[in-house]
Amino acid sequence: MTPHLLWVDVRDAAEEKTILRAHSFFGHPSLASSLYVPLMDGAYLCTPKGERINLEMKKGDWLAGYGHSAFLFTDIMLFWPGDYIFFVARSPGVYDLGWHGGKSNPFLSYNFAKAVIHAGDGPAGNLDAGLPLEMISEHAPYRLKEGEDLNIQVKYLGKPVKASYNASYWTWDEHGDPRVQRGETKEDGKFNVNLSQSGLWFINVGYSLPEAGIWKATHSLGHFFNSGDMIQYNNTRYKTTLSVWVR
Repeated sequence: MTPHLLWVDVRDAAEEKTILRAHSFFGHPSLASSLYVPLMDGAYLCTPKGERINLEMKKGDWLAGYGHSAFLFTDIMLFWPGDYIFFVARSPGVYDLGWHGGKSNPFLSYNFAKAVIHAGDGPAGNLDAGLPLEMISEHAPYRLKEGEDLNIQVKYLGKPVKASYNASYWTWDEHGDPRVQRGETKEDGKFNVNLSQSGLWFINVGYSLPEAGIWKATHSLGHFFNSGDMIQYNNTRYKTTLSVWVR
């Protein structure tokens, strides 16, 4: 079994004073039946004025294009012109590929997903949401056209780091399709991907630290652990997904 993907989906450009519906998903984008709502830490909107607004998400069970699927959604108002960042954070938890037949190496996982929205005629703004593991695109990710490259830098706690990355189209198997672009960034955290076709793309970056510890389970996961269990892990991993719409 391969790891699931956390991602968000929202219209990336609109006039100011517009209300947009933003969605959060967890599962495999190419397999709607795999989607479910995990335990989440929260959802937020970063405004052009630098504010961070807490958002209340509701559960949905049917959506055009996805069918009968579990997801979260919220409505956001674009009060001012400029750039907004919508992002969500999944609650951290310990996972081990050994549970599904892989090599055992339990890790504590932190998972984030974001999208950038441009409102009205405002200038491009700061594309950094302040996530622990951030990816900052060289130019606005809401004006991309088919065939263009997107240049990105990865930072952990504000400092450039060498990280892994992949870029996949929403209908591809993000773990097995040969068209998925994979690699490692340069030492300065920089990399680029080619957006070869129009539609929704997911760009993921991952960064691991040799930080071991014990996690008190905040939820139950099948027969692997129960809420309140003390679970040992060997390292800590961060993952962030950027959703971009290509014209």
